[in-house]
Amino acid sequence: MNIDQQIRELLSFHGELRSQQKSDWKGDIPLPPSIERFYLEIGPVDILINGYGNPYYFPKLSNLWHMQAGYRWNSQTNQRIATWDDDWLVVADEGGDPFILSRRTERILLASHGTGELRPEEAFSSVTVMAACLGVLGWIVKHSGDSLTDNNFRIKKENYEHALNRISEFVGSIEEAEIILSALGWGVLSEY
Repeated sequence: MNIDQQIRELLSFHGELRSQQKSDWKGDIPLPPSIERFYLEIGPVDILINGYGNPYYFPKLSNLWHMQAGYRWNSQTNQRIATWDDDWLVVADEGGDPFILSRRTERILLASHGTGELRPEEAFSSVTVMAACLGVLGWIVKHSGDSLTDNNFRIKKENYEHALNRISEFVGSIEEAEIILSALGWGVLSEY
């Protein structure tokens, strides 16, 4: 099974997928090739993926430009936000924390909102790797149910290890998977 098929399988567990054409793009900037391919081959349609905290959200392509409001421009005044790098395109989020595609590098950055100045850091090598990792975590959250965490709301070791092993298949190493899990808040483990 190729990576696109694996990602489709992971994401279809969380919602609708359908091929979306470049003509669905409503943006003022050219649609990056990796995003065009992602929507053509994977095609999330406003998918919410259960998370350890807030859900992860992938908009459908026709809503992707609207998702830039609050990041690229002020949604109340429609004024461009001066500190927003024109290279950036928000492609998903977790409770307002944006997953940002660098149009130059095609890598995905992650930033926390509400902390003053946005300081995104590289989190994933591509949008497909990001989708695979978030799909894996969502699958684990959903299948674990109440047994995801202990009584102190820390992720149980077996769930962390399952996530670590599955994500390492997509990123190539346990070490890289550990970095990703830590960035996504999966670093605090239960002793049980």
